[in-house]
Amino acid sequence: MARVGIIGDTHLPFELDGYMEFCRDTFEMWGVDRVVHIGDLIDHHALSFHDSEPMLKDITGELMDARVQLQPWYETFPELEICNGNHDLIPARQLKKLGMDAEVWMRPLEEVYKMPKGWKVVDTLTIDGVLYHHGYTANGVNGFRNDSIKRMCRTVSGHAHGNAGVSATASQHRLIWGMAVGCGVDVESMAMAYGKHFLQKPIIACGIVLDGMTPVVEYMDLGEEA
Repeated sequence: MARVGIIGDTHLPFELDGYMEFCRDTFEMWGVDRVVHIGDLIDHHALSFHDSEPMLKDITGELMDARVQLQPWYETFPELEICNGNHDLIPARQLKKLGMDAEVWMRPLEEVYKMPKGWKVVDTLTIDGVLYHHGYTANGVNGFRNDSIKRMCRTVSGHAHGNAGVSATASQHRLIWGMAVGCGVDVESMAMAYGKHFLQKPIIACGIVLDGMTPVVEYMDLGEEA
């Protein structure tokens, strides 16, 4: 049985300053012994299928910035498992659009971003009966709840930056829950400009699952708004 700490979407190099330290301190407080990143570790904004912000760097500049900003993450979390997110997979998706097999033409993300040996990229994880995945289809305010119901198992997901919390469902014979872990993005970064007029804003948070049974969401204190 494990005490799992879950890091939300970070979209490097556009993560919120202080989010890594918040995750580190929260996991230490809960005695976490296994760490999962729920996906969208990297933003790949310059390769997006949508229009990129012209004032931001090209893909080479973004890659170099992400490599630099990953270093303290590598040092803080020497062992970590990453669920592939839709932004992590943008380079492979772009190659597919060109009719190229990413497994042939593209190096693994572990190599591209020079990840340490303790970092592993996977599609999904199951730990103590809990499914961890990015949550591509877990959209909307009830997305993470509906995801757990449809799968009929306890689930942890990210993807929807404005979702963070736990929702449980019970039948006569079974109790399941879904947890959304929020994210760690900098809403003021130009890469997040698409959401400027959204009423629902990103929730900065991380998650903990104790022995596969008890889900907890911890929210980062961002101070009082003026």
